[in-house]
Amino acid sequence: MNVVRYSRILIHDAPGERRAVLLDARGRPCRLFIERWGGVGEPARYGSVHEARLRAFADPIGGAFLELESGEEAFLRLKDPNGLTQGARMIVEIVSEAREDKLARAVQSASEPNCKDTWTSRLSDFDLSELPQEQGDNEAVAAAFDEALSPSITMPDGGQLHIDRTRALTAFDTDTSGRVQKGSAGARALAVNKDAAREMARQVSLRGLGGNLVLDCVAPLNKAANEQLKATAETAFKAYDIPGIKVLRPSPLGLMEASAPWRYAPIEDRLMAIPGETELLDLFRAVQREAAANPSALFELTLSKPARTAYLDRQAEAKTELAHHFGGRVSIAETVADKSGMRKR
Repeated sequence: MNVVRYSRILIHDAPGERRAVLLDARGRPCRLFIERWGGVGEPARYGSVHEARLRAFADPIGGAFLELESGEEAFLRLKDPNGLTQGARMIVEIVSEAREDKLARAVQSASEPNCKDTWTSRLSDFDLSELPQEQGDNEAVAAAFDEALSPSITMPDGGQLHIDRTRALTAFDTDTSGRVQKGSAGARALAVNKDAAREMARQVSLRGLGGNLVLDCVAPLNKAANEQLKATAETAFKAYDIPGIKVLRPSPLGLMEASAPWRYAPIEDRLMAIPGETELLDLFRAVQREAAANPSALFELTLSKPARTAYLDRQAEAKTELAHHFGGRVSIAETVADKSGMRKR
């Protein structure tokens, strides 16, 4: 069986934000990590343990709403209240991070609340026989995040996979454009569909996706090919340490369905949760590049209204980060601009 061995970890520590990428054996990004402001004030992470208060029962949907000690709301699945009452305090573990309009999901836990470093915790999710080497590569990290937001991916041997996330499912459309192959139509279809199944698994891992997944396969398909595609997808998901995956054989219409439990917030959701903060931190990374290229230059940053709001919400942390990374070389303009930017002083 082809088992993925993770080769390297790339890290970019920028003002206010750490971004990291785990690479597979072929040097392709397969998992992303982002932490802002040292994790202070961020939503609850998968695997973290918290004190919580039961705020209200939700009998029609078989659970209860919780308030974590941080103030974040979460949902607890309950088949039976087991003596719990409204206002009761308990310890819970996060089994699915908040995403879009979905609350974080939790289960009761016997563990003590923890403040475990989220980077260390995230690494423990992988079957790492030995820890891959960590190294800085700002450009490669940026490229991996760009890939995770791209609607279309070029597969290693040609052809593209188009990815469309909806409320109900994530669709993966196989496109053979630009792919050169020999052999019968059936052999060509099987080869590209196997590549698409492997790429689907990598993209699910990279983007932090879960729920229903549908791969639109290329025809022709037959019973033997369908069995091979199912096995290929199962192996690929397992190799990327995605637990609880279920894969069905392609349907008569050529659709291969799969499902994976939600664990992490998709990277797209995390970046877009506070657009002004993302804009602000993008600007901080941009000035980091310019400051490295011009070691003696001084810079002034002008902020748009959303970015300025995000800056004021995190002013103490932002000032500390700017001082740590730049000394007194970077200042924030008092005026609000239509678009965030920088200039040399």
